[in-house]
Order: sequence, then C-alpha cells, then structure tokens
Amino acid sequence: MRDLYRPLQEGIVRLSLEDWRRLWQEDRARWARELRDRPARYDRALWSRAFRTWWNEIPPDSPGLPLQGVPVAVKDLFDVAGEVTGCSSRVLLEALSPEPASCDAPLVRRFRERGAFLAGRTQMNEFAYGLDGRNASFGDCPHPLDNGLIPGGSSSGSAWAVAAGIVPVALGSDTGGSIRVPAALCGLWGFRQGWDRDELQGVFPLARSFDTVGWFCATPRDMKFLLEELCLRNDPPSGDAAGDSSGAERAGDQPDSPGAARFFSYTPRGVVLEKTVQRAFDLLPEDLSGGGSAVVVEPLPDDRRARLDAVMEQALEAYNVICSREAWLHHQSWLDAQGDYYDPLVRALIDRGRHWSENRLSRAREIVDEAAGVIGEITASGDGLLLPSVAELTPLAASLGPEYRETTLRLNMAGSLSGFPALAVPLHTGGIRSCGAHLMVPPGSEGLFLKVLDALAVPERKRRR
Repeated sequence: MRDLYRPLQEGIVRLSLEDWRRLWQEDRARWARELRDRPARYDRALWSRAFRTWWNEIPPDSPGLPLQGVPVAVKDLFDVAGEVTGCSSRVLLEALSPEPASCDAPLVRRFRERGAFLAGRTQMNEFAYGLDGRNASFGDCPHPLDNGLIPGGSSSGSAWAVAAGIVPVALGSDTGGSIRVPAALCGLWGFRQGWDRDELQGVFPLARSFDTVGWFCATPRDMKFLLEELCLRNDPPSGDAAGDSSGAERAGDQPDSPGAARFFSYTPRGVVLEKTVQRAFDLLPEDLSGGGSAVVVEPLPDDRRARLDAVMEQALEAYNVICSREAWLHHQSWLDAQGDYYDPLVRALIDRGRHWSENRLSRAREIVDEAAGVIGEITASGDGLLLPSVAELTPLAASLGPEYRETTLRLNMAGSLSGFPALAVPLHTGGIRSCGAHLMVPPGSEGLFLKVLDALAVPERKRRR
C-alpha cells in the first residue's frame, strides 16, 4: 500500500496510528515537530484549499487511552466545542457568523474520549453538496499526488489530509458517496456508518434522510483498529486497548460471526466502467476470497439483480428530489437573504428543492422505501453487497463533465437509500490515478468488515498490482 503514495511531499513521512502513539509515548519533542512541520511543507495557498484551520497546540496527556497522541482532522461540518462550524461556506463564515459550538458532535466526542487530538478542520464542497472537491469561495481542494486531478468530494480535505500523510485518520460525512468517492479517487480506506439520527447531532445537515458520518485512513490495519474501537466495542475506552493496533489481542471484542462472509457483486444496469476500473473491480473478488480467507464473493443472482435494477433505475431522480428538498428546507431563508454568498452551482442544486410538488415528493419517498426493501431482502441472510464506487480512474479537473456526478451517484445510491454501513476499499491500478469499491452490510453486521480487512491485508495482495 505504501508504494502508491510515493513520492509524498518532500520531508513528510506517513505515520500510522501506532507510529503516532509510540512517538507520543517515547519522543514528545519529535511528535510536536512532526505535527508542526506538516503545514510548513506546503505553499500556504494550496494548504488553505485543504485545511480551514490547523490547531497547532500540544494536547493534554491521556495515558493508556487507545488513540493517545493520534492527530485527527475533522471535516468542517462537525461541531467542535468552542469552534465555529463553517461548512467551507462564505454564507456561514462571512454573512451569518454563527456562534461557536457548545459541544462536540458524537463522533468527534468518541474520538476525543479515546485520547485522539483534533489537529485541524478540513475544507469540503460547500455545504457538502458535491462529489468533486470544488469550492468557489476557498479554492478547489487539490489531489494529494497531482494538482491536475480531483480528489473527490464532498469530504475532499479530509481525504487529502490522510492521503498526503498529514494525519493518519480524518472524519468525513457521506450522503451520496462523500466518503466512498474520495476514498476511491485518493487510494484510501473509508468507513461510512449506518444511518443513525443520534450520530447526526452537531453535524450540519445536507439531507437528513441520507446523511451519515465516518472516517478515512490509509491502511487496512488502521481501519480494523478503528472499527473495533469505535464501532464494535461496547465497553468504555480504557488502557487495555492501547497496545498493538492489529487488533489481534482484542479478538474477544469482535461479534460472533462464524463461517464465511458472503457478498454479492453488483454494478447498476447501464453504468459502464472504464476498462482499467472494470479489471480492478473484477480482480477484487479473487483478492477477497484467496488464501483461505473467510470471505466469499458471488455474482448477484439474476432474479435479484433484475429486481434491484428495476428500482435503482428510478433511484437517482428520487434521491435528487429528496436531497434537494431537505437541503432547501434548511437553507430557504438564507437563499433569499444571503443568496449572493453561495457558490452559484451549490445554490442551484439546493434551490431545485423549492419547486418539487407534493406528488413528486411522495413518489420519491415511495421509491426510496422500495429500494431499501429490495436491498434488505437481498441481504436478509446476513449477506452484503459489493459495488464499484467510481466508473473511471481519478478524473482530470479540466475535463470533468456533468456525467461524472450522475454516474458516480448511481454507483453509490444503494448504500445511500438503504442507510447501510459501508467499507470503502482502494483498487490499485499501478499509477497515481486510482479507483475503488465499497462493501455494504445490514446495520449490526459491521463485524463482517473485519474479515474483509483481514483478507485484503495479506501482503500477497500486491503481487499483481
């Protein structure tokens, strides 16, 4: 996995969760130097397109906690106590000037309770409405390896922060693919939690029917540790979890999931994958199933595929109707009074919601319910789905067309409409431009992702890449 990221910015060495923890414990001076020097390696204008704020302060000690000394970046729609949430928008940061948050969003709080240090706020598509990382007010977020490529969005700055080696983990949100897509285009691992209203407190909304939260990291080892610690562990954090981040010593915390994890491979009808992407996606089942792993991937049976295709062909329009309506309900007074402060493209996307009839909204909700029902039936036996996250290798910013958004949304709709948790997996293609896939499982079955991570962490996986 490391080879994909060479060369990183000169002078920056990627550090894992365990590396940061060990530095904190053994060499506090180097820990502070590593953190302080990262912004200095970049041109200020480029840095500000990825980070809105960098908190260069030494945190208090948190002995024994599992994420002690680990710096975490936070997408600019999560509340952080004492800080202003800006959503990378002039509407909030210039026109409205909201008060600082009174408390942390739940996911931020869970990271802090485990000893993590909040290093900075990352930029994003304005108000999270986009999949490309563009921002008319603060500049388009760069790709970590080539400024001519897009990083994906809307959690663009968080993906950049991890892929560029600035931090080992960064928080993001995912409504229509905003973790899954940047993970694919930046060569990262990503986790999107299942839909949970309580987890969305203190998270600025795009569309509450589909909004979820999660994170990015650079390795399957780090992802496994975070899943075990933040998703699968029920007991409060303690020093017992602060050892080896492989998770091997904590297997007892994993849910009882005997036998193989089965996933059905699916690409929505009418979506054509670029040849290199198709090849990488076709090789993934072999990687997952090889070497005696506990993962099985099968094609989705024809009868189930036909049912899913039938409803998914209507899903994109239904998603756009509901997403824009819910966004408009939140923004309507600002659009009227502060409309000039919006990115014109974002304003147009939101303002569509003003015009939908009740009949169209009702039909859209029926389609979403039908899609969720079909996906629920397909996965009723504890199975999951495997889908590509993007149809093409990381696109050039200069050649990005409107079809990119539509095609990318179609690939990510199943997870968005069902509210299922998803694990984003990088598919390596031998170059800087990358792609990715995601696996989704019913809520409560996240333990299956540990088997996926074990299968893909095998070093032999790189032999054909």
